[in-house]
Amino acid sequence: MARVLASEYKLPDLGNGWEAHLKAFEAIPADRLYSHPCADSSAYYYIVSDKPLVLQSIPFCDGWTLPSAHLRGLRLSDIEDQRAWKRSLAELFKK
Repeated sequence: MARVLASEYKLPDLGNGWEAHLKAFEAIPADRLYSHPCADSSAYYYIVSDKPLVLQSIPFCDGWTLPSAHLRGLRLSDIEDQRAWKRSLAELFKK
């Protein structure tokens, strides 16, 4: 079961410009990023630790977050399944 830190992952404030905000987000290693569709965007979390699973909310763009009940039930295997799905999708659409 996942635990979420109270502190957020630090990104430059959007008031300082979109480019800096996006660049900092894109610098996060893909194997440390968990995303979940949410409203018109996604909720993003930094994976602090795999075992035990510890996440940190990333306030990217709108800063969506998931309900606590969803996060408490999240397992590392769910994240690994998402990674495999994304790799398969990238392979499918690779040029």
